[in-house]
Formats: sequence, C-alpha cells, structure tokens
Amino acid sequence: MTSIETGDWIRVPSLWPGIWKVYRVLSGFREDRWSLDEELKPPGRSLLFCYRLVNDSWWRSFFHQCCDASLAQALSSDDRKRVEHLLSSDTKVARAFEKYQAAAKPIDLVANLGFGEFKDSELEVFPPTCGRLLADRIADGLTMDEVMRILQDSWLGAHRRKFPNQATLQLVSPGHELRADRFVYRNYGTLGF
Repeated sequence: MTSIETGDWIRVPSLWPGIWKVYRVLSGFREDRWSLDEELKPPGRSLLFCYRLVNDSWWRSFFHQCCDASLAQALSSDDRKRVEHLLSSDTKVARAFEKYQAAAKPIDLVANLGFGEFKDSELEVFPPTCGRLLADRIADGLTMDEVMRILQDSWLGAHRRKFPNQATLQLVSPGHELRADRFVYRNYGTLGF
C-alpha cells in the first residue's frame, strides 16, 4: 500500500461508498488499554480523517468519517482526473464542498468503561460518584490510564469489568486529542447500562 497523506483522495470500499479526501492523518499514538494489568502496546497504526465528496454514482454526497489507514485505497489516476474535472467544472459543488469542510465538527474518540455487580443502592450513586471523582480533573485532560487509576482507588474499582454490565462511564477525547502518544479525555458522562 502506498503511503496516504493529507490532501490525498481515497476510496474505503470495505466501509463506505464514494470518493474521500484525507484532511488529517493521525499516527504515532498508543492504543488505550482497558486494564492497568494489560501491556501497553507500541504505536502501530494510523487513522485517516476524511471528507466524502461523491458517492459511488458520482453524485454529491458530503460526509466526514475516520478509519484505519489499512482500509483505504489510493484513488486511481482516472478517478483523480475525474475528481479534478468535477471540482474545476462545477463551481457550485466545489464551493459547497469547501463550505462543508469548513463547517464540519471534529470527530471525537469515545471510550466506554463498563461496571457491574452493583447493589441497587450502589447503582443509584454511580453517576454522582463518577462526578465526584472526575469533574474537577477531566477538564484538564486525563489519559485512560489516569482515569483507571482514579477508579481503581475508589469503591468503583471492584465493579469494573463485572458482568452483567449495569452502568457505563463514557469518556470523550475531543477531536482525538493526543498528549505525547496517548489519547486525552476531557469530557465524560454516565449511562444506565
């Protein structure tokens, strides 16, 4: 596979139809681990953040998405010429695509941590306990390891990864933010399942 870079046009046939323009390549990150006992894996994969211009029928079909780089294929030279021709000959589509790109929101990374084996009284205090543990810290950014250490040192640690899952702590890394080679989570929420 040839190296795909920002600005390249690609197809992602196993996931989505159409022609996509790469606007960000993210590599050099370590995958989150779900337990502090798991080995931290070295960086290895790359993510592509893309805007779709047209669907497989070459009709305007704007969207944006993220995928593993191994799933992408560089556009053939014939299709690249067809994209260039479309954008140069149809100024309405070209302007609309530029406007879409400028207005699109970043794609966030969402991670879910499951908890179980709660008594009803414990389940009721799950959301406020997460708030007490995280609210003052998460705005400054926490890695998954930091979140797990905070949870491990509380009574919630005994309920992590227990089945059946009764509650979920959902963490959000805005725009796949990195600190060094680790994802940084700045928002959280709780779910009742």
